[in-house]
Amino acid sequence: MMHSVSKDELRAFLIAYHALGNYDGFSGKEGIKKLLRRIGSVQYDPLNVVGRNPDLVFQSRVKGYTTDLLNELLYKDRSLIDGWDKEMSIYLTVDWPNFSRIRQATTEGTLRTLEHRDQKEALSFLPQIIDEIKNRGPLAARDIKLGACKSGGWGHRQISGVALDYLYVAGKLGIYGKKNAQKVYCLIEDLLPEKVLKAPDPFECDDDFYEWYFYRRIGSMGAHWLRNGGGWLGTYLHESGLRQKTLQVLEEKKLIVAISVPEIGETFYIRRKDLSLLNKENQYDETVRILAPLDNMLWDRLLVKKIFDFEYTWEVYVPQVKRKYGYYVLPVLYRNNLVARLEPIKYEKGQPFTIKNWWWEQAYCNNANKSGFKINAKLKEAITKGLENFARYLEADGVNKKSLQAIFR
Repeated sequence: MMHSVSKDELRAFLIAYHALGNYDGFSGKEGIKKLLRRIGSVQYDPLNVVGRNPDLVFQSRVKGYTTDLLNELLYKDRSLIDGWDKEMSIYLTVDWPNFSRIRQATTEGTLRTLEHRDQKEALSFLPQIIDEIKNRGPLAARDIKLGACKSGGWGHRQISGVALDYLYVAGKLGIYGKKNAQKVYCLIEDLLPEKVLKAPDPFECDDDFYEWYFYRRIGSMGAHWLRNGGGWLGTYLHESGLRQKTLQVLEEKKLIVAISVPEIGETFYIRRKDLSLLNKENQYDETVRILAPLDNMLWDRLLVKKIFDFEYTWEVYVPQVKRKYGYYVLPVLYRNNLVARLEPIKYEKGQPFTIKNWWWEQAYCNNANKSGFKINAKLKEAITKGLENFARYLEADGVNKKSLQAIFR
């Protein structure tokens, strides 16, 4: 049975699903784990202007979030782990056994990349790398002196970096911790609980795995369609034929439900167990959220444009002369609308959180003829509260007053 909903109803569903309307019980370390049980993983990116991508995802959803909480879960409690899902990601450690096929496929892909870069010589050092870590403990690439390797414009420049990365994607090593963006590696058996490490692959065949993996990706986004795009990045998921076949099976098994949105002429899929959120009346806390550039809800840019009427490109990889907005620009969410985007100044400890530029979406400008929220006292209060929350997450000295004044000019 095809469910038909309006665009506004689908927007409201996505906000509720991603816990972006209110904190709804997502608080502290338990809130982080609870969120990951829902969305599966968050994408990792090392670029840090006002926090890295996972920090920005969690701060927008988890009350009282700080980077220390995530570091503790990853590198002290070991409840979470760095691993490949959609690109480099963070997910629950208990999911480790489910990803054995991804580790195998990623290892094979890494090997092909090394052949292309003429860096396969680094693999002859794998036994030495393992022995070094066994004897010396956790090590970063700079701690192992093996010399330089052939390098083009991409990839590692040192043999140790190439070898460590290969062992990591193969699941032989894990990340013990990070010093800034520098990974420190350790033997995987010294990091994971034995019951996780020795757990068998839970899938009897490839088809069983595909069903789990495609179902998981729909859960990572809340609602998704069949179209190619950023939401389907990753091993196996990008294969359109496999995707269509697997989603058909999931629908026949009544694990996912097709959602029609006549206003935009598109069909989306959500997990059947999430249907209750589709009919739930949202309770908004009237606080804006600053979203991550690689936020799960924004993974597919065309989908975001269709549903939210918001066209977004993270322009860090766009040449400066071609940028429409700026180097590092983040969306601003109010209720179930993306109302603006901001460009922050790189945060420095002890300083106020400062905004370099703020752009209202046309529908929210005072002189706009389009319908939408006007910049009234209620919206101003929501923005002030949201920016103050963001400053607390950064442990900043409040919000720069001139930044606030400039927003409401």
